[in-house]
Amino acid sequence: MPEEKAPKRKGIVHINHKYCKRCGICVNFCPVKNLEIRQQKLIELERCIACRMCQRYCPDIAIEIEEIDAQKIVAGK
Repeated sequence: MPEEKAPKRKGIVHINHKYCKRCGICVNFCPVKNLEIRQQKLIELERCIACRMCQRYCPDIAIEIEEIDAQKIVAGK
């Protein structure tokens, strides 16, 4: 019987640019390098695994992670 792999978690990063002071802490904590600061603006690269490290360590409370069901994405639902 083939072993079924657990689906990887996915997330959507919501950035409140009004609160973000672009300190780079979130960039340094992200294990998949999903966040970057470009032209004085924090951007996400759509690689989020919903680990919430950026949300946890953001001193400005400028990031919120929305976890989405990876199975629904794969199935196209």
